[in-house]
Amino acid sequence: MKKAGKMLLTFSLSVGLLMTGCSKDTSTNVKGKGGETVTLRIGTWEGGDGQAMQQKIADAYMAKHPNVKIQIESVPDQYGTKLLTQIAGGDAPDIFQIGDGDIRTFMEKGALEDLNTYADGKNGIKKEDYYQNVLDVGTIDGKLYTMPKDYSTLAVFYNKSLFDKAGVPYPKKGWTWDDFYAISKKLTKTENGKIVQWGAKLGGAEQRFLLPILYSYGGSFISDDGKKFEGYLNSAGSKEALKFYHDMYFKDKITPSNADSEAFKGVDLFGAQKVAMNVMGRWPVTDYKANPDLKFGTVELPQGPQKDVNTIFYAGYGLYSKSKNKDAAWDYLKYLTGPEGEKVFADHAFTAVKSVAEEKGQTTDPILKPFIDGISKIQIFPERISPYYTTTGSKEVASLMEQFMLGKQINIDEELDKAAKNSDELLSKEQK
Repeated sequence: MKKAGKMLLTFSLSVGLLMTGCSKDTSTNVKGKGGETVTLRIGTWEGGDGQAMQQKIADAYMAKHPNVKIQIESVPDQYGTKLLTQIAGGDAPDIFQIGDGDIRTFMEKGALEDLNTYADGKNGIKKEDYYQNVLDVGTIDGKLYTMPKDYSTLAVFYNKSLFDKAGVPYPKKGWTWDDFYAISKKLTKTENGKIVQWGAKLGGAEQRFLLPILYSYGGSFISDDGKKFEGYLNSAGSKEALKFYHDMYFKDKITPSNADSEAFKGVDLFGAQKVAMNVMGRWPVTDYKANPDLKFGTVELPQGPQKDVNTIFYAGYGLYSKSKNKDAAWDYLKYLTGPEGEKVFADHAFTAVKSVAEEKGQTTDPILKPFIDGISKIQIFPERISPYYTTTGSKEVASLMEQFMLGKQINIDEELDKAAKNSDELLSKEQK
């Protein structure tokens, strides 16, 4: 459930908080039946600093709730596999961390409690205190299944020094993908027939990174109801977007290919000032700010001819539907993902709690603000729409993108038609 490196907390498996009858203030009398100590198990894929932050929050909660014992169960490797096994055996943690692409899958398995009963109850939350589009990631068919831990949208990092040397104005909010392409061409440099600087770094074969371009051109991966690929994955907008993406890599070579990136042996090409722009989430901000030689800014994603779209990478927590301590678990979940817990997480990631985001300067920091501004443009990703996407359309798109990124000559129209047809056939089998 982790993306390669430190970037994501969110891709698929091939990856609430007081007693119900209490006030909205955190209870100090959370008890089990008969008044005994309540033990709550918290499942997470995080180790190291991430686990330490969760332990810090747990310790603060236990100091206020002496009748609650919180056990952090860290499984950095094969977390998803173990969690599925625990669910199958009816012994999953009371609260478990979950990536955005797995929410519908676990909901379909009946493993997630609908949190609306708790969130809207006497010991509930004010949903307006959260960024709605982030909260909505955990909502399916009107039911709230997860509370957000952290997230990131996408923005464009740009190297001010490289722009200044080329005499190119910095990009501004409201620019278009055509502007992005034109600027990238101007900032791509060749010496002795070899590219020594690329105009931009894109997301390669990662489908979530492709989504904003695809949707902004009027394309899609799957229908909104998750029942059809034909006419969506191979729509005119999808074909136009993928051709645009292809041309940046192979026609004008304004973004490094897989081979180009591999030649630098994992070096961050934007940090090394080998690319002028980088389409990325918040994750490298700390490292970039720590680099005294790197002068950079950020700007919202470009707009497309049809839509102004962003996407989200999200990690949240769900409440196990078979937990024996649901009221107590909700009480801690509310604390963990509310202002108290989020003040800890927000030192290293974006928070969905508006007041904490403002307190931590996320809404005003010029580097972070474009990511926050992108929240209103979030388009829900296909894994959230259909529990079958990872075994149907995702496989077909991945195969197509693999050929694409290897630089093979393909007919994009024909390949998308084939991918849509195959995806529908796979979907039909999955739904039987």
